[in-house]
Amino acid sequence: MLKRAASLTVALGLALSLLAAGVYAQQGEWSEPTLWQHSTAGVERMMWKDGDTLYFAKDYDIYTSEWDALWNVWLEPVPVPGPINTGANEINPCIVGGGRVMYFARYSPLTDYDFYRSVWDEGQGAWGEPEKIEEISTDDQEWDIWVDEAETVLYLTTKGAFGGTEPLGGRDVWKSTRVGDRWTTPVNLGPPINTEGNEWSIFVDPAGRVYVDGQRDETAGGYDVYVAEDTSSEPRNLGAPINSGDDERCVWVGEGEIWISIPNGEGGAGNYDIWYTTRQ
Repeated sequence: MLKRAASLTVALGLALSLLAAGVYAQQGEWSEPTLWQHSTAGVERMMWKDGDTLYFAKDYDIYTSEWDALWNVWLEPVPVPGPINTGANEINPCIVGGGRVMYFARYSPLTDYDFYRSVWDEGQGAWGEPEKIEEISTDDQEWDIWVDEAETVLYLTTKGAFGGTEPLGGRDVWKSTRVGDRWTTPVNLGPPINTEGNEWSIFVDPAGRVYVDGQRDETAGGYDVYVAEDTSSEPRNLGAPINSGDDERCVWVGEGEIWISIPNGEGGAGNYDIWYTTRQ
């Protein structure tokens, strides 16, 4: 925690400028990030919280942990049941449809990461066989995906190109809508959301605010989390205490809570760890 504490001095001036811009006035004050209790020396990242269930990538398989309200603890993580996890890497779960639909990315040596969709099988008590979503997968690396609850709109990040449009940077955010049982050709969001750098992660909160992680102007150090009021607005750095001299990645935002992943952060368990902050 010493590195994070020291880095707050760097980020404080940035936070104050953002406060004047109204970012914190909209979002409130946030607590110093807390290390999630099941973070280990391995990889825990790419979180998605669905009610009292936390989905995340653990050593590149998808796991869940349940919140025990009686004891106020998260239960020991377990792999998701069903044919989601394989010998390949599975990452970035996105849970929608009342907790019954999972979108995620899976690695292939031929096409890198591609997007898949699985439906919960109540009779089997497990996730069903995933289907690759061809219309939003390329031969390059797809990475993160956010889908609305009704499965009508999605945003994704990728190194790939769609419809003859090349990415602005290394990885960009793209948007697709669902028509019938297919997704339309993704459209690049362009600036100011996308930059000549990398936009790795994407999340949209219920108010329509767009969150990305990346290395932009006014960074507190390394990768930071940024928020834009909508897809046409300039993203602003969230500032301290969320951003610091460490790399803040893989953001998930709920009512009064923000979850992030930090690689090799001071006070962490090692490698990628999960941290969370709550509104005070």
